[in-house]
Amino acid sequence: MGDAYVLGDGLPELAAALDLAEVGLSVRVAVPPRGECGDSWDELDDRGEFDPDGSLRGLLEHISAPLDEGDAPLDAARPAATPPGAVLLRDAAGGWAPQPEPAVLGIPAVPLSSRAFALLGTGGALRAYLDRVRPVLTIGKTHALGALVQSRLGGATLERLVQPIVRERFGVSADEVDVAIAAPGLNEALTVAGSLSGAALAYAERDVARETRVAPRGGWLALRDALLERLTLYGVSFGEASAADVRRGESEADEWVVAEGDAEFRARALVVGARAIRDSSGAPGELEALDGLLPRHLRIGAVVGIEDPGLPDAPDGLPALQTVTLAGGERWSVRVEPGGGAPLARVAGPAIPADRAPGAAEARSRILEALEASSLSPRGSDTPHAAASAAPHATVGQRDEAADRLEGFRESAPDLLPVGAALHGGAVASALADARTAAVLLRRRLTGISG
Repeated sequence: MGDAYVLGDGLPELAAALDLAEVGLSVRVAVPPRGECGDSWDELDDRGEFDPDGSLRGLLEHISAPLDEGDAPLDAARPAATPPGAVLLRDAAGGWAPQPEPAVLGIPAVPLSSRAFALLGTGGALRAYLDRVRPVLTIGKTHALGALVQSRLGGATLERLVQPIVRERFGVSADEVDVAIAAPGLNEALTVAGSLSGAALAYAERDVARETRVAPRGGWLALRDALLERLTLYGVSFGEASAADVRRGESEADEWVVAEGDAEFRARALVVGARAIRDSSGAPGELEALDGLLPRHLRIGAVVGIEDPGLPDAPDGLPALQTVTLAGGERWSVRVEPGGGAPLARVAGPAIPADRAPGAAEARSRILEALEASSLSPRGSDTPHAAASAAPHATVGQRDEAADRLEGFRESAPDLLPVGAALHGGAVASALADARTAAVLLRRRLTGISG
């Protein structure tokens, strides 16, 4: 009998498998062929993922480090960081202008800068500057980001500088996003600085660290290959199975039984990735209950090659970001990246209830409508490939509810470990940190260190 069977080949699943295998546990992983690797790798952002606590960087450094003294590090798995940069935003007349910097989610640290005047106009910039002379009367009481920006900096700052960035990041209005989620510690910085723009200035360096994207130098699939190679070195075996192939054993050991064709594999614990959870409908007992961990809200998005977007010349070829409204009232975010002759549009829809997610054809239609509303055209025969992903947690309540569901499930089934970004509002770094921590607890149990 093996110690653990891992259903899924996503980043959290393979990281958990490695943490189990490194201490000598017997692990088997269900991995599809290279050309059919799961949606979880396709969903990873080619620009990198946010890594506020360093979990992703830590894994990449671990994988890239040589196992034997004198060996060269694996360069393809080494972390590459991309700090956040400014974008072009729409001004009052519909033109483009660079956003003010420094800024925190669009909140300008210098309300009277030339860039702020260009986007806000004289009246909007002067209204924002009142934040510097207006006393803070509601310290720590304004939880919604939109309400905080509106009260301190005015409507022009909220609509032209903050809303486009917040909608792209969270899929909802800034009025529906908690400050504690968008910028943890910003309210405390406001208390010290006495103004929101002053708080943004004090918080800016921390915000850069939170908004920096991290990716393996060789790309995500190179990291997948490196993880599989490292797992092989630790004696991990590989197979193919789905949640429908799993059942509880009938022996006193109460093990898991996984069918692979005519063969059966038994394991003391089961690690299940988000993709396998999505496919668990109709699976027996505890596996079917995993469905309750899936996200309540989804977002539809796509990366589309486009014809020349006609952007104005901007320093460093800044991307352009705007929000457009579709015929049905949905607000979509469209980011245009000039790309040196091969421009791209990153299109992202609003957060919608998972049970109302459109089918592939309807999702593609909305993406094309968002492009048209932005006066953009797909390049040549480039057809948008719509992808659905978990909507980020926008409030503390949403985050805590998801965490409580996951913790409650794990307590009820200690030998069944669900992992994946979809269980954490799409936050890859959070999912990775959680999977590795949970794997360490599981291996302590499997090795008899803890009960």
